[in-house]
Amino acid sequence: MKKNYLLSEFCNTFCNSLIFLCTIMLLQIKVYLVAVTYFLGAIFMVLFPPRNFELSGAKIRTTRSVGDYIKFKQYANQKIVMATLERFSRHDPEVVNVVHLAPLTFENRSIMAVELRSDKQTRKPGILIIGALNAMSWGATNAILELAEKLLYDASYQTPFFNDYDWYLIPLANPDGIQFTHEMESRPPVDFDEWARNETLRLHTRPSQWHKNVEKIAEDKESCFGTNINRNFAYHWQDDVHKTPPRCCQYYPGQKPFSTSEARAIRTYVDKLGDIISLAIHLHASFSPKKEYILYPWRYSLRTPSNYRTLQEIGEYAARQARLPDGRLYEVHQSSNDERVAGTLTDYITGVAGIDLVFILKPYHQMFPSYTDTSNLGIYVKKAINTILSVVRGWRSSTKQNTLSFFGKDVEF
Repeated sequence: MKKNYLLSEFCNTFCNSLIFLCTIMLLQIKVYLVAVTYFLGAIFMVLFPPRNFELSGAKIRTTRSVGDYIKFKQYANQKIVMATLERFSRHDPEVVNVVHLAPLTFENRSIMAVELRSDKQTRKPGILIIGALNAMSWGATNAILELAEKLLYDASYQTPFFNDYDWYLIPLANPDGIQFTHEMESRPPVDFDEWARNETLRLHTRPSQWHKNVEKIAEDKESCFGTNINRNFAYHWQDDVHKTPPRCCQYYPGQKPFSTSEARAIRTYVDKLGDIISLAIHLHASFSPKKEYILYPWRYSLRTPSNYRTLQEIGEYAARQARLPDGRLYEVHQSSNDERVAGTLTDYITGVAGIDLVFILKPYHQMFPSYTDTSNLGIYVKKAINTILSVVRGWRSSTKQNTLSFFGKDVEF
């Protein structure tokens, strides 16, 4: 009996030792295999370098490691936009492409788009941002230009935002309207209906608000002028009204869809981009203090879009990430919940261009702020950039982009 017990103990000890030795050998084999794999990979990279390395994201990121931040001393106009985009294109032609949209505006200004691509050999998910469609949204142009500067030159923005996406930016979609309101900032305000009808009053005053462009119709004898571009897109145009608003109205939608050159220029550009765009943002402004929004289509109808849950989740994520300076959160909901508005840019992008993820961002913006006081401008720009990037983060989070799972917990990088 004792011999059997000793024999059993010996066998157990021998088996355990054998298992231990085999485990050590397997671990050593794995280490060797990993080392050999990395060695072969390094040799492969030397013998067969990545195609067109000079245009790859890694190479371009190295050459763009430093840069000057834009320090605007005033609200940007067409001249500043043109000078800034030309500087981008001149310094970094390998990643920056400036496009002049057609047709020209009523006052012969060009709407300019800037395309930022870290790797011209591959297509990455595209992000479209359009700003200053409303003539009162002065700071939107500054925000988009400063965002472009950060994407190009700030390492903390290059990864992940610049290197993971292609960016298509229109900083100033209503150059005539912005210039028009800039020039009248110092004048005393009067009611815009009275101002529009009284040509004598126009010489020394300004309207209390102006949301339109400045186009005039030659055969129109009425002294009122201008069309609200964000009512002029051909998707359920005028579905929100029983009859056309009068021409003096700040929400006059035009004689017909796409009657404005600005809307036609944006339509042509958006249609050309097509499936390249995965996320579109209209950077707007709220003109009511303590009322700031992240909105999504539809604007013309209370009918919810098929992906409204995704849009709501991304918006709520962004609102938490971009908490306002006083601790408040952006209000997130479908834009028609506040007011039905037809013929808008965002409804066109969703309903006609077929882009599923479309948002309207409305940080607070004072109407006719002091033209040279940059304190309010800085606040708006900071909020706008933070909110744009928070929407991008929300999109990444919803699709698990750049996410790894560690012990059951998702970690973004």
